[in-house]
Amino acid sequence: MISKYIRDTISAIEAGKIFGIEELGLSREERLAGAQALSRMVKSGAIERISPGYYYKPKITQFGSLDPSMEEYFKDLLFDGQTPKGYLTGYYAFNLLGLTTQQPVIIEIATRYPQRNKQRGIYNVRFVLQKNEIKRDNIKLLRLLDCLKWIKNIPDASIEKSYVSLRRLIGELSDKELQMLVDLSLLYPPATRALLGSMLQEGSLTERLRETLNPLTQYRIGLSSPDLSDSWNIL
Repeated sequence: MISKYIRDTISAIEAGKIFGIEELGLSREERLAGAQALSRMVKSGAIERISPGYYYKPKITQFGSLDPSMEEYFKDLLFDGQTPKGYLTGYYAFNLLGLTTQQPVIIEIATRYPQRNKQRGIYNVRFVLQKNEIKRDNIKLLRLLDCLKWIKNIPDASIEKSYVSLRRLIGELSDKELQMLVDLSLLYPPATRALLGSMLQEGSLTERLRETLNPLTQYRIGLSSPDLSDSWNIL
């Protein structure tokens, strides 16, 4: 019986993990009955539906049920199978990197191709364009560059404080990661590249960034350090 098969299959799925109806191993003929069984489980509270065809089993603790992690909640928008096709950025990145404590209600997802904004639960999902290829090993670096790009939009922090925090995070990267960070930054706006250059020790990487910038252009970020103004035209 399909209903029993669905219940048994879902019982083996980890609580809080998002699953799609296509992962349940149903034939085409069984999908309608499977969808009806899932609908009954949603009504009973055994599972939650986050979007058409996607569900999760709530994780129950002594404090009540827990929602999935943000990465898990939006997994179908972030991965094509095991391959990344997007990543959470914006306010999520600000929070993840310790730049703000403000929790996001608007979720920004960076993708290679434009997509329509959508609503998921309480979240407004906005898609932003990422020109670089998105890989598992560069998402952390892309988030850092996004934060540099949007440094004036980080809430509950001055631009100076955000600058210091981001410089510290970049200073913790390995030489290989710094090289990759500079490579990725070449597809970001000039102001982002100038900010990145100002945070690196003088050397071949800073020279490479400086060569991509117009020496006559000033970048009005909201920072008042004379060193930044003289070396990188950052105001």
